[in-house]
This record gives sequence, C-alpha cells and structure tokens, in this order.
Amino acid sequence: MKKITALLVTIIFASCERDIIVDVPPQPVRLVVNGIIRTNTNFRVTVGKTAGILDVSNPSTYKVTNAFVQLYENNVLKDTLVYDSAANAYLVKRNTRPVGGRTYLLQASATGFTTATAETVTPNVTAIQSITKRENARKDANGNYLDEVKITFTDDGSTANYYLIKVKRPQSFSSTGATEYSGINCMRSGDIDIEKRNNGDPTDFENCISQEFFMTDKNFNGRTKEILLFIEHGDIEPVLHPYTNKYFKPIVELHTITYDHYKYRKSFDAYRNAEDNPFAEPVLVFGNVKNGYGIFSTFNLARDTIR
Repeated sequence: MKKITALLVTIIFASCERDIIVDVPPQPVRLVVNGIIRTNTNFRVTVGKTAGILDVSNPSTYKVTNAFVQLYENNVLKDTLVYDSAANAYLVKRNTRPVGGRTYLLQASATGFTTATAETVTPNVTAIQSITKRENARKDANGNYLDEVKITFTDDGSTANYYLIKVKRPQSFSSTGATEYSGINCMRSGDIDIEKRNNGDPTDFENCISQEFFMTDKNFNGRTKEILLFIEHGDIEPVLHPYTNKYFKPIVELHTITYDHYKYRKSFDAYRNAEDNPFAEPVLVFGNVKNGYGIFSTFNLARDTIR
C-alpha cells in the first residue's frame, strides 16, 4: 500500500509541472553614457549600448567606439571627445575641464541609435575651514576610547547643496614615493545630517559608518557646519613611508556634488546592497541621460589632512 501511495504522489506532482514561457517584449537598443568628472581633470566618458535581459554576449561587445560625442559649455560648443582605445573611453581634444558654476551639455550620437544627451551644472567648491583632532574624547559601547575628528565648513546658501564626505588613511606605499589611501571602515557619529548607508537611524552612535557618507544642507543651508566623527586612534595616526621616511597623514575629502550625482550614488548603493538578497525589492539605478541610459555629472573637491 505504501508503494502505491508513493507512486500516486509522484504522478500527481509530475502532472503539475509545466513549462512557462515568458514573452519578453523587445526593447529599442539605446546608448549608455557614463562620466562623473572632477574639476581640475579633463572630461572623460564611456559610451556603450544596452543589452537584452537574456543576452549573454561578451560584455566587450556592448562597447560603442564610433560615436560622435560633443561637449557644450553654457550652450556653446566647447570640445569634441574622441575614442581612445588605450583609455577605453572618449577623451577631449583640448584638455577641457569642468569649471564651477558653468553648465555642460554632452551629446552622443552613433549610426543606428537615437542621439543621447545629458546636462550638468558644476558645483562651486566648498572649502574645508578646519579639521581638528582630540584624543580619547569618547568611549564606544565596549569601553574603548575613540578620538574625535571635527570637520568645519560653511555651506553656500544661494543653492541647495549635496555632499559626499570620505575619510581615508595611508594604506600602501611604493618605492617611487607614491601612496595609496583607503577608506576607514568604522566611524561613529550622532550627527542627524549624516545619511548612513546601513542603518536608517541617524542617532545610533554605535552603528559604524564605513568609509564615506552623504549629507544635504537642508538643516544648515547657508550656515557653518561642524561634523563630529569618532574614530579609533590607530586609524587616524600618521604613517611612516618605508621608502621616503616621511610621515603621511590621513585625509578628509569634501565632495560637493550635483543632485543627479547624489541620486545616482544613493540608488547605486541600494542596488548593490540588494544584489545578493533574494527578498529585497528591485532597485532601479538613477540616470540623467535622455534618450539613453547612464549618468553624466561633475563635482568639486576640497581635501585636507587630519593633523
């Protein structure tokens, strides 16, 4: 009887199986344009094309190397970008660089594609007024002492501003004297303006802020802002370069970014966090390219050392 029951169960489950064919409607192939350019560096963008959801071709086949790319500054043609195989990107001919306060329009066209455009207004630089360090200023939940790092700057009240702040320490050195920096993995703060990436509670002091964080000026528009970070002493100590015998200090980078850059990075971080989570909601990465996909933006950068 048990054998007959098992056979019936097998037949029932087998009879419930069926192939489901999902009809994915074809989508027009669009250009994909990407470039986030800092002031004092030449404009540089990549151009590719979209791929179907079931397309498993080699990613190199999605590159577009014959595009016609033009750059306008304040509505005047400023430069033409040409594909460079060594850089695997489109580079300007005249060493054109973004300037704070100016508007840039990028236009990319190629045979068989609708012309893609994107526009950005370069933010003016926000200077770091001071960075101070105070040792053993506070303890964490385990009783370990943390040093206080206070970063001070004044926000431009004439416009809404968006910031990306990074704290880095010297990590590796080369015999040529070059120094590589890496982000600090655990910074603590109770600052309500800090947008933490892994926890929605801005007052949770024990939740580590890893490497970088975002801020908007909605609570300090046009005023001086002080950011208090609490970091383990060893993470912000100067490091001796083994080849030059010079000490290199940790640094703070204050990126003044556009609203589009802010939305792109926030959505991209959410996408990466959800990538390996089967229960997460799908995340659409923000882009500002019209008739195409991707992000084109400029930003300004101020940098100083932690003394």
